[in-house]
Amino acid sequence: MHMKPLSISAPNPAKGWTILRPQVSESLLASLAKLGPVIQTTEITPRANAKAALATDKEMQLHTDHPRARWINWECIRQSSEGGYSLLKDTKPALDSLTAPERDELRVLSIRTHVVFPDDTGAFPVLRKDEDGSDWVYFTPWMTDGQSSPTFRKFIQALEATPTLTLRLSPGESLLIDNGRMLHGRSALGGDKDRLLIRRWIASPFDTFGRASSREATAVG
Repeated sequence: MHMKPLSISAPNPAKGWTILRPQVSESLLASLAKLGPVIQTTEITPRANAKAALATDKEMQLHTDHPRARWINWECIRQSSEGGYSLLKDTKPALDSLTAPERDELRVLSIRTHVVFPDDTGAFPVLRKDEDGSDWVYFTPWMTDGQSSPTFRKFIQALEATPTLTLRLSPGESLLIDNGRMLHGRSALGGDKDRLLIRRWIASPFDTFGRASSREATAVG
């Protein structure tokens, strides 16, 4: 049976996130494709004694994901019998508390990131703008190398003063967030810990992901 795709254009601009309840995965995927290309799909499930944050059953710090992912979607397949609450924090109030010069300082302050894609730079600014003019925050606390900039400390203090939203996905539900605006984390898993989410990174439609350089190479050849 043909299912009409969900009608989404982006996470709710007033809050930076939304819960989707698609009837089938195909409907979800068709809607996500309207936001931009899906650049990575990962099954997330806990593993015993895992060191990687992605697979741990421990609490996960609030952060943004890779700075090439403009949006993130988590489709809940199974949920742990205890724990597993999604944690969200909006960076907009913290940014709004800074002066224009302080925000400009964050635009030139870069922190490390994992190199995942071939044309990654290995570092991104804490604050930049997407091509549509929207602010794009990159904040991964374990990659900051003890950054001591007064403006960066002020930004972190403002984030700490911002309330954290707690929600829990049920099987069949899907969480979509603006990765350029929302920090996310997770509470510890308990009980059977039998949790499976499918995470999708969705790029900005303005990110070429090497397509421009590929065209140049073709033209030269």
